[in-house]
Amino acid sequence: MKTRSFVWRAVYMCMAAVMACVLNVSCSSDDPVLPEPTPNPDNGEVAFEITNDSGTGTGTSTSPAEVSKGDTLNMVISQKSSYTDSDGSVFECEPKATIELFARLDTVYVDDLTKLTNVQAEPEVQSSKSGQNPVINEITQKFLIGDQDINFDLAYEVYNYTTVDGKTVEMPYVKLNQAALGGSGTTDASDPTARSETVMKSITVKPLPQTRASISDTTWYEVNATFNLEIECMNAKTENKQKLTFSVTYLGAVTTEIELGEASGKLSTTIEALDGTNSVSSPYIVNPKEQMSLLFRQNSSYIDAYGNKMVCEPQARINLFAQYDTVYVSKLEELEVTPASQDFVFTESGEDPVLYSTVQLFKLGIQMIQLDMSYETYTAIDVENNEITMPYLKQNATMPGAVTVNEISTATGAKADTTFYNVKFPITLETVDVGTPDENIQTIELVVSYIGAIVTWKEEPELVKVEYRTGYVWEEAHDNLPLLYYAHVFRDRYYSNGEVITDTFVDAGHPADVIASVNTRLDEYPKNYPSEGTYFYEIENNQQDYIEYKAGDVFENDSVRIIHCSATISGNPADSKTDLLDGERNGVPGDWDSYLVSKLYDSSLNLETDLQVNTQYPSSSRESGWYFQNLTYGSILYIFLPNDMKDIFTSDLNVNQYDQYLSIDGKRIDFTEYYPERENKFSTESISGGIRYTHECIVKFMGRNFYSSCVMDVTQR
Repeated sequence: MKTRSFVWRAVYMCMAAVMACVLNVSCSSDDPVLPEPTPNPDNGEVAFEITNDSGTGTGTSTSPAEVSKGDTLNMVISQKSSYTDSDGSVFECEPKATIELFARLDTVYVDDLTKLTNVQAEPEVQSSKSGQNPVINEITQKFLIGDQDINFDLAYEVYNYTTVDGKTVEMPYVKLNQAALGGSGTTDASDPTARSETVMKSITVKPLPQTRASISDTTWYEVNATFNLEIECMNAKTENKQKLTFSVTYLGAVTTEIELGEASGKLSTTIEALDGTNSVSSPYIVNPKEQMSLLFRQNSSYIDAYGNKMVCEPQARINLFAQYDTVYVSKLEELEVTPASQDFVFTESGEDPVLYSTVQLFKLGIQMIQLDMSYETYTAIDVENNEITMPYLKQNATMPGAVTVNEISTATGAKADTTFYNVKFPITLETVDVGTPDENIQTIELVVSYIGAIVTWKEEPELVKVEYRTGYVWEEAHDNLPLLYYAHVFRDRYYSNGEVITDTFVDAGHPADVIASVNTRLDEYPKNYPSEGTYFYEIENNQQDYIEYKAGDVFENDSVRIIHCSATISGNPADSKTDLLDGERNGVPGDWDSYLVSKLYDSSLNLETDLQVNTQYPSSSRESGWYFQNLTYGSILYIFLPNDMKDIFTSDLNVNQYDQYLSIDGKRIDFTEYYPERENKFSTESISGGIRYTHECIVKFMGRNFYSSCVMDVTQR
């Protein structure tokens, strides 16, 4: 196949024009007008290469060609175009296409944010042609975005060729279509908002003194406009269309005058009766044999002097119940006693929110009314970096009322008659909105209802036997309460008349915590969530080495906590040493006199009898009630640097559980049969470039499984 060069073909065409005056092909403006070329894509091919020397990005949707602030993008599309003539010869040329893109202003100053994003419906477009071979097609587009002009200057060349049979054909070329606002994936050209993105980077507000005068507030924005432009291979037998994506970025500044006001807090509260009440508003009445639970859902907001609004949703909660469903007495006066209450003090736990909780007990003869109260507080940071306590509802005070007794029915028996009464005990709860201008003090009336029974014996029965049984009940975590268990002791009293009366004693709820923490060289103490960063330390000859830490993931729920983390060192992890310490901390089980008071009962609950009551239970001289001890079973693993006493990781696993006993009838009813079954494990395995250390603690406690572990990967750089 013979290949003609562009120069040879030009000479041929000039000679043909002089001799035959049939074809007129010339590069001068004085030549006659050539006939309109005819495309013939079946014989044409074009290949192109895009270069973007002045900017970054390839022009795809994932890597748009970016125009730096104050610069002009110059993109060149270099082409190799060929046409195969009927005699088998090939004509070649190299047309070019160019794209210039720039923003007129580096920074746009406006007084309204919308002026940064308003887009003129249609861009201004001018097009022209010049030259003959090649013909240069030029398109100038101006997009107006507020006060900003973004300009596209497009140009592409088209060559013509005269075939051996005298026809003029248009050579294959890359055509530039007009640009459109939006990314290459955008299909709706009428929606300018989908093609322009304004991203807020920073807000600068300089506080003035407390005079609260007007100040000038300038908000800076990084304005990013995205465009797409379609390129198309024309007159080629292989169709090829693709879109190029361009990104233009500049600064926008919105300057306004603002008037500073006074900071203020606001709080609204909705009370939900979750269970155990037959009224939906004050007074809330506890049904007999049930526990009432009220949830105070709050919407808390705080507006600082600059108009910034912070919001949160703290909760408060109360639980109210009688410890005995039915109280058996011998006289009516024993049901109409004046209630006595214990003082209460809130204790705090957790961080943001901080949970404050307390228990208050009201004693009515042998009956004990328990009121559990809790509330949450949140903090926020204002623009002046001050820590703000958000408004919240607090349980402020309680006032007990007088007991009322109403007869329900009488049951007649062969040996005793029992008269039942509905006993009602009112409590007034005072709440206060903390952090609001008016504090909004409110009172809510709560009524505990239980059954009182007066037993009149026709023939006084004799207590012949007493037995004790132990048990427990788990309460799953809900609202702002953790996973809890309640220890139970059942006292069965057997009488000579065949009657069996069971007294139930319930301890306060205790959590069962799963604790796993990691200490790195970056930390002063073990942390619940691993640290991340680089720790530098000195080695011989005043040189430095370092450990690089990665935090990894943490998985946790009420019964499981798993920490993943890693470290990279210079030495071989296979040379590292480990040290595993195991033991009991924070209390010794069986040191009964050191156990703390959980709750106390009136001494009248003790049985006065000379019976040999369950001799397997040892004697106790402590007051009647529940006592508990915190037992933390700990296991610590140290992982050291190779040939060095400096540790890389310290894994600290703890199972934080409680032991308790009931002192009643001069006996100690303990729960030693429920002590946790604990297993600590430590293993290593090879991984790519290092070793994985796995430190585990598996516990079975009161019918539940608990698991904690730290997985630490140590690799060599």
